[in-house]
Amino acid sequence: MARVSRPAPIDEAADRISAYVYGNILLLAALVVLTREDVRDGAGLAIVAGTAVSTFVAHTYAERLGAAVRSAERSSWSVVLRDSVPILSAAAVPALLMALGALDALPATTCLRLAEAWVVVRIALTAFIVGRLQGRPVTVRTWVASVGLAATALVVVAVKVVLTH
Repeated sequence: MARVSRPAPIDEAADRISAYVYGNILLLAALVVLTREDVRDGAGLAIVAGTAVSTFVAHTYAERLGAAVRSAERSSWSVVLRDSVPILSAAAVPALLMALGALDALPATTCLRLAEAWVVVRIALTAFIVGRLQGRPVTVRTWVASVGLAATALVVVAVKVVLTH
């Protein structure tokens, strides 16, 4: 009976962190170019959902191919799909906010700024998540790293927006 080796839990966590950061950065890049009118007419919701779904599909496909290179054993689609879910989770609150803006339940500009802030905070929280996974206590270094991660993500988003819009 052949034993199927599974990646160590830390490898799976690393894959999920990668998807988490990637999804949040691409979602933020989509949000920062939206206008109040985009939110009001529902385009904001469509763009947030489309960004999340297309990034999820592309990332899942790429990860599946990458897993095939790492191991002669075939990695199951279910593992790759599960490890890519953080991309979809990045869009949950922003999509809700875009829907509230489209329904005029909240001002469109408020919804847009809250969605952007939400994603920046999620990126900053990566330092705390990684520290927890590594068993490290929260220190001043964790807080500095979280600010650095958010700032770096904003630079990456700015570069993407400048180069693609």
